[in-house]
Amino acid sequence: MPGRKVPHRRRLAMDDIAGHSSDIAESNLDSALRFLDAIEATVDMLCQFPEAGGAVPTTRPEAEGLRAKLVNGFGNYVVLYFVTAETIDIARVIRGGQEIDQIALQSR
Repeated sequence: MPGRKVPHRRRLAMDDIAGHSSDIAESNLDSALRFLDAIEATVDMLCQFPEAGGAVPTTRPEAEGLRAKLVNGFGNYVVLYFVTAETIDIARVIRGGQEIDQIALQSR
């Protein structure tokens, strides 16, 4: 079995996480803290099991290999990532309903 992968968070992914947690904190600080913990737990799980997220269907060659995983406990949020030889490359963290491959490619 291949070794554990290392997480890499792109700047836009970190900005997404900060923005979402800030939005959540406006109404419930405890939920915002749980959201941050849930993101970290999801990324940690992806480092152990990179194929846990589903492949994102796309006709865009530059989005080939893009995967998506719902954030546990916050099913309206999705981690978008690529699997590389050594890393889980976190491209974005979005709210559900957005055009996934278009959003992820803004950071490539």
